[in-house]
Amino acid sequence: MNNGKVGIILLLLVMVAEGGGIRRAEGFVGIYWGRFSTQSLVPSMVVDLLLQNGLTDIRLSAPSVNVMEALQGSSLGVTVALQNDFIKRMKWNNIKTINDWVAELLAVPIRRGVNITTLVVLEDAYSTTGKRQPIWNATDIFRETLNCLKNNGLSHLRTTSSHTIDILKVVGKPSEADFIDDVKPKMKEFLTLLHQTNNSFYLYNLYPLIAAEVNSWPVEFAFMDNNSSFAIVDGSYTYRNAFEFMYDALVVAMEKVGFSDVEIVIGEVGWPTDGMKHATVENAERFHRGFLRHVKQKKGTPRRPNRNIDVFIGTLTDENKYPPLMGAYYRHKGIYNFDGAPKYKIDFTGQGRDIYPSTAKGTVKMPSRWCVFNGDTSNATKVAEQVELACSASDCTSLNHYSTCGNLNHTWNVSYAFNMFYQTNNQEIENGACDFSGLGVLTPFDPSVGTCRFPIEILAADKVDNGIQIANYIGYGDAPRGAKHSFALSFFVVLLLSSFVL
Repeated sequence: MNNGKVGIILLLLVMVAEGGGIRRAEGFVGIYWGRFSTQSLVPSMVVDLLLQNGLTDIRLSAPSVNVMEALQGSSLGVTVALQNDFIKRMKWNNIKTINDWVAELLAVPIRRGVNITTLVVLEDAYSTTGKRQPIWNATDIFRETLNCLKNNGLSHLRTTSSHTIDILKVVGKPSEADFIDDVKPKMKEFLTLLHQTNNSFYLYNLYPLIAAEVNSWPVEFAFMDNNSSFAIVDGSYTYRNAFEFMYDALVVAMEKVGFSDVEIVIGEVGWPTDGMKHATVENAERFHRGFLRHVKQKKGTPRRPNRNIDVFIGTLTDENKYPPLMGAYYRHKGIYNFDGAPKYKIDFTGQGRDIYPSTAKGTVKMPSRWCVFNGDTSNATKVAEQVELACSASDCTSLNHYSTCGNLNHTWNVSYAFNMFYQTNNQEIENGACDFSGLGVLTPFDPSVGTCRFPIEILAADKVDNGIQIANYIGYGDAPRGAKHSFALSFFVVLLLSSFVL
């Protein structure tokens, strides 16, 4: 037998030993497509877009049937999630069993040629961010899901659960990191099961800008190409950026519960472009340039040097149906605008080329018309009520402090809210989308001003994921209609009323 044949046989043996999944020596750069928005790119457009940009993997918030159809026969590796809200509804209403879910939403697409490689069993199960309720029986659900995969002949799929940085307590150095007290025993139980499960790994969602804000670090520390003198020395290790710091903090936390060799995949990493201080397209472009170069060069981290880091860049587009309680920036993490045009330059290959990614082809914008405030300030309470109505059914987070529309005057604040409602409702004048008790008026002239863009949405062409999924996910899915928005809207009501006084 010649050496070439021996090499092929050895490669196949390695693949089998790793559970049947092909582990790429070079790692991968994929993208996360959340889809919690009022409109979404047509799935077939997205598949073409990812392939044109040289991306190899896509992570989905749910295995939506229409998205699975578009992925049939494509080379993209697909990661899907068994979502928290499904588990909760299954428990409360006995709608389905996990086995039914696996059989219908995993086994069927795989038979039809969708390259599903990974199942995320629950997303951020132990997180309390945004008033979410931890799912303390997550390990039992994970174990049951593994049995269901086996029953359906899908044991070869990689399995994991995703987690964010809020499950860690970090004092000042990665060596001091640990899981927060109430999570630690559950995480040890989960890691034990993960370690026993063939082909599993830890999925870690990490936004360096958020980490910098939480830890009161200078914003420069959030960039891979930190231009400041700020650094954190931890024994023989020196940290000059938040990503490596938080990555190694997780490594240390896992070591402290007895697991030093668990593989880590970055389930979501990126930089928001609105909704908080320093969230700009310029900073997002700079961060991705440095981060993707770091991944390409296999630098790893101080505690895990010279290693591939598999990553999903997040997210494909903004998600304007994310509840504001999660933080305004959650709605503005997209690389692309809703019309499929990139917000900034990004080279997914990590070569640092000064290029825009491919633009989605085939999207159609609604007519060039906007709904604005007619300027009638005779009844301040009426105006405030109409703004609350508009923002409760659309996205007004760009009006927040430090956001792109945060410096508008009163008239333009109201106009922005009215227009967001009008566009979200597909410019349906006959249904009162620009009425607002007689305060709204249409204009053919773009009212955008300064950094504040008054958008026009694309024609609805795809059924997107139901917003109730996220509502249940963060624990207020049963709230009365309108109650979900009261906290987020209080800022706008106070702003409007105070502007009349001033």
